Amino acid sequence: MWESSLGLLPVAVILLLLFGFKQTATRTALGGYVIALLLTFAVPAFSLGLPGIWHASVQGVLTTSLVAYVLLFGIFLYHLMKEKEIIPSIAAFVARSTDDPVRQVLILCVAFSPLVESASGFGVSVIVVAPILVALGFRPYRAALLSLISMFAVPWGAMATGMVVGASLSDLPLRTIGVWTANLTVPTFFFFVLLLVWLAGGWQGVKKRGAEALFLTAVLGASVYLFNAWVSVELAGVFGGLVTLSVALTLVRLSASRAARQAVDGVRETAADVEAAPAYSLFKAMSPYLFLTVFLFLTRLIPPLEAWLRSHARLEFASYSFSLPLLYSPGFALAVTCLFTWWFFRPDRGMVGRAARATVKQWVSVNLSTVAFVAMSEVMAMSGMTAALATVTAALFGYWFLALSPWVGGLGGFLTGSNAGSNAMFLNLQVAAAAQLRLPPELFAGVQNAAASHLTMASPSRVLLGVTVLNIREQENRLLRHMMGVGAATLLLLTGLALAFSFVAS
Repeated sequence: MWESSLGLLPVAVILLLLFGFKQTATRTALGGYVIALLLTFAVPAFSLGLPGIWHASVQGVLTTSLVAYVLLFGIFLYHLMKEKEIIPSIAAFVARSTDDPVRQVLILCVAFSPLVESASGFGVSVIVVAPILVALGFRPYRAALLSLISMFAVPWGAMATGMVVGASLSDLPLRTIGVWTANLTVPTFFFFVLLLVWLAGGWQGVKKRGAEALFLTAVLGASVYLFNAWVSVELAGVFGGLVTLSVALTLVRLSASRAARQAVDGVRETAADVEAAPAYSLFKAMSPYLFLTVFLFLTRLIPPLEAWLRSHARLEFASYSFSLPLLYSPGFALAVTCLFTWWFFRPDRGMVGRAARATVKQWVSVNLSTVAFVAMSEVMAMSGMTAALATVTAALFGYWFLALSPWVGGLGGFLTGSNAGSNAMFLNLQVAAAAQLRLPPELFAGVQNAAASHLTMASPSRVLLGVTVLNIREQENRLLRHMMGVGAATLLLLTGLALAFSFVAS
C-alpha cells in the first residue's frame, strides 16, 4: 500500500512547484519527470531499468510529436495571418456586426472557437481567438481566460483524435464512446457558455444575453450530438461549430440596428489595429479556415482519398506501437492551408521570415513542457505507478470509484494537455474498474474522455500557450489558478452527471 502511495509523489511535486513555488510549466514538467525517474530506481515495485526508462521517454517524445506536428503549422498559420493583418479584419467584422462585448464573445468563443478546435485541435483555437479578442478591446489577461474556456468542445478536437485512441484501446465502438461522451459533455456546455457570458459582461450581461446564450448552446449541443450519433464522430465538432456560427451571425443581424452593425469606433477600448484593418471581406478573411474545413471534410468523407492518405507517408516505429500518417494528420491539413494562405494573400519574404521566426520561438517553448509532461506520464504508466494507484483506489472505494472516475481522467488531461494522452494513461484502467464493479464500461469510457478533454483547458501546457501568444508570461501562474478553479467546478459537474447516468442505467 505504501509503495502505491509513492506513485502520487510526481503529481504532488507538480502541484507544489506550480502553486507553492510558482514555477513555469516547463520547469514543473521537468521536475515531475525527474521525480518519476527517481522513483523507478528507489522503489522496487516501480523498477524499470535504463532500457525501460529509455523506452518510456522515447514513447513520450513520439506521442508529443502528434501534437507538435499540428502546433507547428497551426502557429505558423496564425502568424502568416497576423503579418497580413487578417486577424484584425475578422475582429473588425465582429465589431461591425455588434458592439456588444457579450455578443462578440458568443460569436467567437461559443461558435468560432469550437469550429477551429474541432478542425485542428491541440489548442489552436487559443492561438486564433485570443488575439481577435484583444483586437476587439478585451485586455490580454481576460482574452486569454476567455479563449481557454472556449475550448469546451475538446472531446471532438483534432477530429476526435482522443476518442479514436480510446476506441482502439478499449475495443469499444467509436460511436458508442462518442455518444456517451456527448451525453456527459453537452450538459456542461451550458455551464461554460454562461461562465463566458459572465466574464464578458458580468451579471448584467447574463441578464441581458442569457436567453440568447442558452439558445446558441442548445444549437451547438444538439448539432454535435445528432451529427455524432448519426453521421460521423470525427466531424461532429466541425459541423456543430459551423451551424452555431451561422445561427449566431443570423441572430445578431436580425436584432442589431443598422447603426450598430456599421459601428467600429464604438467598441469599448477598441484597438487601433481594428480601426485600421484592411478592407478584407469576411469571406476572404475567413478563407484559410474555410479552406481548412473543406479540406478536412474531403479527406474524411471520400473513402478512396482517406485510404490513400492513411497508407502513404506513414511514420512508424513498431517497437513503440507508434504510427503517424503524415498526410492524414490535421498537421498536414494545416500545412496545406498555410500554402493556400501564402498563395491567396501573397505575403512578402520579410513577412514569411518574421512569421517563421515567431513560430519557432513559440513552438519550442510549448513543446518542451509538453514533452516532459507526457514522458513523465509514460514513465508512470510503464512502471506501474498509474495502475497501482487506480487499483488501490477502486478497491478502497468500490462503487463510489465512479465518483472519482472524472478526477482520474481529469488528472490525465491536466498533466498531458491532451485527452488522447489521458486516455492512453487511464482508459483501460477505467474500463477494467467498470468490469469489477459491474457497471457499463461505456459509461466509464465516456466519463474518462469527457473529464480528460475538459481539463486540458486548465493544463499547464495550454495555459503556457495562452500567455505566450499574448505575451503575458508574467501572469502564467495567476491564469493557471483561475483555470484550475474552472476545472474543479467542471469535474464536480461531471461527477454528478456520471452518478445520475449510473442510477438510470441500473
